[in-house]
Amino acid sequence: MFDIAADHPLRRRLADELHARPTLPVEAPARIFHMARHSEVDPAADLAYLTALCLRIGHEAPPAGTRQFRLSLDGAVVKWERYTEFCAWTVVVPGADFGAMPPAVCDAINQAPGLTLAAVDLELYRGIEPAVAAAEARFDWSNLVASNLGGGRATMWSDFRLGEDGKVKLILGVREDLVPRTIGNVVQRFLDIETYRMMALLALPLAQSVNQRTTVLDRRLAKLTAAFAPSAAGSERVADETLMGELGAIASEVEHLAAESTWRFGAAAAYHALVEDRIADMREESVSGLETVGFFMARRLTPAMRTCRSAADRQESLSERVARSSQILRARIEIALEAQNQALLRSMEKRAGLQLRLQETVEGLSVVAISYYLIGLSGYLLKGLEDVMPGLPKPSISLAVLLPFVVGAVYLLSRRLHRRLHNGHH
Repeated sequence: MFDIAADHPLRRRLADELHARPTLPVEAPARIFHMARHSEVDPAADLAYLTALCLRIGHEAPPAGTRQFRLSLDGAVVKWERYTEFCAWTVVVPGADFGAMPPAVCDAINQAPGLTLAAVDLELYRGIEPAVAAAEARFDWSNLVASNLGGGRATMWSDFRLGEDGKVKLILGVREDLVPRTIGNVVQRFLDIETYRMMALLALPLAQSVNQRTTVLDRRLAKLTAAFAPSAAGSERVADETLMGELGAIASEVEHLAAESTWRFGAAAAYHALVEDRIADMREESVSGLETVGFFMARRLTPAMRTCRSAADRQESLSERVARSSQILRARIEIALEAQNQALLRSMEKRAGLQLRLQETVEGLSVVAISYYLIGLSGYLLKGLEDVMPGLPKPSISLAVLLPFVVGAVYLLSRRLHRRLHNGHH
């Protein structure tokens, strides 16, 4: 023997997960009522209601965080289960008289949080023959669905229509040698099929709405992309800004549409997969040439799920097209901006060349002006020296000789100063 140390924090929870929803054993004959109450409130509210109900009838309260609970009320066995989106109430009324749901149980379920999305009234017979007689008396055989299950262990009949009481009627006959646990498994499969079928179909109205809105957005996007062709000269930049604004509005609507529907479509696909799993588990066979449950669901439920899948695919495709259109438009705007920048650079280079030529012209004029003033000052100096030193050449001759040297010196000095300033900027 050894001790287990350092458990993973999720070990206990994961081990208990396989035992979280044990099958409710059912004795035949019995009448079974099942309701799925769709609720978007906090799951704690459903558990709080169940706790209050237990305290009111003097029953032990459910433990915190429980997802399945059973209690006895007014002669019936009641099973409560909490799922992600709904709570399921299953009521087993034993006996061959197939009595109505006890009033206390009916009141308890009707006052529970949420709205009824699925409701089943199942009559369970011990033996196949009594069930056949009940089905012949109850149903119109032109619309009947029937299945033999598991090599003749059970047979089920239903039209999967809402009756005047708002419930789907099922008649189930089981072989007399089946034990309560096996009967409970068979019953649970049919209850799951009806519940998950309705939960899957919850996405159909949304899919139809999404298809309509997607069509409108698709046309707007097609019209917008057609406007991507180059517009008239001088107006292209304004047109691009307008197109980008409209494209942003379409993208916002597409994302809003996805936020509204993506989770619902994913849930519908999961519920549909559960329906198919339950049907596959039954290993059903046809009864007297009637439609089986699997055939009925494939003919009625599967097209609805394909509509949901198509809506999701169209929505995803539209989102991708919006993204590609946005990339194309951004690329076009960037190219236009690059062309504008190149034109601006060329204009700046042209201005710089003009400024350089103007600067060189000014520098040349400056050399002339400075030389002129220096020659003038030199003239005054030479005239003054002529009075003091009579032997010197005439001032005009001296100025003529000095002129090239003065101009050359001023030019060289200005070029040297220009180079020094130019090197200082770099």
